[in-house]
This record gives sequence, structure tokens and C-alpha cells, in this order.
Amino acid sequence: MDREARGHGVDRALVDIRGVDLRYGEGDVGMLALQGIDLTVQRGEFVALVGPSGCGKSTMLKLISGLRMPSAGGVLVGGREVDRPLKIVGMAFQSPALLPWRTSLSNALLPLEIVEPYCHTFGRDLPRHKERALALFQKVGLRNVADRFPWQLSGGMQQRVSLCRSLIHEPDLLLLDEPFGALDAFTREELWDTLKALWTERRFTVVLVTHDLTEATYLADTVYVFSQRPGRIIHTRKVPMDCRRTAQDRYTVRFAEEVASLHEHVGHAQEAEI
Repeated sequence: MDREARGHGVDRALVDIRGVDLRYGEGDVGMLALQGIDLTVQRGEFVALVGPSGCGKSTMLKLISGLRMPSAGGVLVGGREVDRPLKIVGMAFQSPALLPWRTSLSNALLPLEIVEPYCHTFGRDLPRHKERALALFQKVGLRNVADRFPWQLSGGMQQRVSLCRSLIHEPDLLLLDEPFGALDAFTREELWDTLKALWTERRFTVVLVTHDLTEATYLADTVYVFSQRPGRIIHTRKVPMDCRRTAQDRYTVRFAEEVASLHEHVGHAQEAEI
């Protein structure tokens, strides 16, 4: 395994995954989805997971969030073993999954109704929560949509609402499963900059699953390349900050070289025989 980029240590780690295997099904007859995963995410770091379809990238998010338990090894978040779904996590997916009977504002506030400790005082604190949600709407470029329903919004606007919903309870850890994959190229790139600006301001920790190597290179501090199933980390790459500071950097030779290097490793993963 290529580990040249992991030299941080675990003292500042928010996520620490050690020797994790995950098998679907019972015993040795089950399908081995992940094998021998060691991965550390520092507090405030932006990490991207890339690799062939079906290699276990999305499963990694389930392990980190506590939605699935490993078959072997351990997952620590905030220094504690994950043994149940975590409350400190925000999640966004390729489908915005907004509730059609709720307005945009009401959809964004949903986590505060169900996540402790906010749920106990939700009604009393509702004016303050609305103010926070509307401030988030402004930051992501949503104006005058608070009272609109999902079916009245474009795909890009729905995804912005979803992003606000994932951040409304100020999670320590944001898990993103191809949240921009279904959008057109122009909207997708706009949302890259929106997410980058939010992350730069707040420095929450992010784990992004994506098939888009340009997206991974532009957004992430560190990119992990997974092999074909069973997923193993076969390459780790630190992306130089000076090639991804602004949108214009995406059109430089250096940026293209970074993407090409990742493409080569992903290509090797797709060609490898398991």
C-alpha cells in the first residue's frame, strides 16, 4: 500500500480506521467488500475517496457514520470506537432526498428536530434555528426559496438545500456520497466553489466519495484510491494547495498533471485482477 502521504500521526485525527474488513453475509461465504483498510482523517481535513464502481467507497461512509459495523478491525471517531450511528455527522447524497411536503426551510431544519440535544428545545429555539438556516441559504446562493417546495426548485437548488440540511446542526464531520454527480457541469462546478467556501470558513472535516477526479483534485487535501472489490487502499495522494486555490487553477498544466496521475492509479485499479 502506498502510504507516503499519511505522515500526520493520529494525535489530531477525527477519524482513525485500523485494519478494517467488511463482509456482507455470514461467515466465509459472504462477499468481502473491504479488506485491510487503514485510513486517518485529521480534524479539519478534506478527504476524497475514489476508485472503480463497487469498490466499497460508499460503504466506507456507512462504517464511519456507524450505520454499519466492521467485520474485523476498528473505526474510531473522536477517539471513541464507533458502535452506533453518530450524532456528530452530517450527510448528503447524490439524490437530495428532500421531503416533498415540506418547504425548503423546513427541510433544512429537519436534523434539528431529530438530533440531540437540539430536538428537546426545537420549538423554543425555532426563531434562532430559522435565522441560522436562512444565513446558510444566503451563503450557498439560495434567495427567496425558503417557502418553496422541492418540486418548485431546480436540481442544483435542491442540492443546495440538502447541503444546508447536512450542515444546519454544525456537525464535526461531513460525509458526502457523490452529492454533485447528477448535476450538469456548470451547476456542479458552482457547488464545488460553494462547498469549498463553506469548508474554508468553518473547517469541518469532510469525507467525499466521488467518481470525478477533477472534483477530488480540486476539493480534497488528500485523495485515497481504492482497488476493485474487495476494496483496498492502493494509493494515497496529497494534493498541492497551490494548484487548487481558485477555480482558475483547474485550467493549469499542474492541475491537469495531478488529475492525470490519479487517473493512472484508478485505471490500474480497474485493470487489476482480484
